[in-house]
Amino acid sequence: MATIRCPHCGSPVMVRGSRWECGWCGDFGSTSSLFPSERAKLVPEKSTPQITLSFTVSVEDTTPPPRHFTRTELVDMVRRWDFSENEWACRELLIADFPDAVRRWTAEELEDMDTQDLLCETGNSDPQAAVQMMKLLLDTAESHLQEPEVAEQLLGWDMCDLFRNQFVQAPLLKQLKQDDRLARQIFQSAYVGDAQEDLLDACDWFGEAELKKHLYSLLTQNPFFEGFD
Repeated sequence: MATIRCPHCGSPVMVRGSRWECGWCGDFGSTSSLFPSERAKLVPEKSTPQITLSFTVSVEDTTPPPRHFTRTELVDMVRRWDFSENEWACRELLIADFPDAVRRWTAEELEDMDTQDLLCETGNSDPQAAVQMMKLLLDTAESHLQEPEVAEQLLGWDMCDLFRNQFVQAPLLKQLKQDDRLARQIFQSAYVGDAQEDLLDACDWFGEAELKKHLYSLLTQNPFFEGFD
């Protein structure tokens, strides 16, 4: 408490309750008899109220939404065979280029498919579109078809169901009769296996002897061909 001074002599006084007494001159009285300036000292300073705020912070998912790639970007990824930015570039390129063929599935269903699933399901529902999808991927990745890993991924895995699907074989053999580029992509790539054997068998099934002869000739010129088991 601040020093309270006697109104008579100005010396410090002792305050007890509502009374004061000066030890120097002996004067005393109620605190109401003090000078106003001294009475003001008896009023305790108002303390600044302390306000404590508490916040509840909800942690939301901060994962950024998947980036949307343009068709040009997807083509470039497949052409370079570089999927560091988008591992589903092949599938997304097919979805972008064949909207009518994939319209039967929802976006969520397409999201659950890989490239093989999409080609296989399209082959069952729209064989002509499936053949064109195959051509798109092979044309785009053509410069890598002499790389065993790429050729096996495309021909031995992603497209494997198309080569054995009779609904796809018919339009595919028709395409091969007029599209030597596609024939060479399939029969002279770095992958030789069930894909070529299934198509040669399909030639027998559909009575395409001349086409089988041509395709087998391409195959025998392929340094990766070591015969069928």
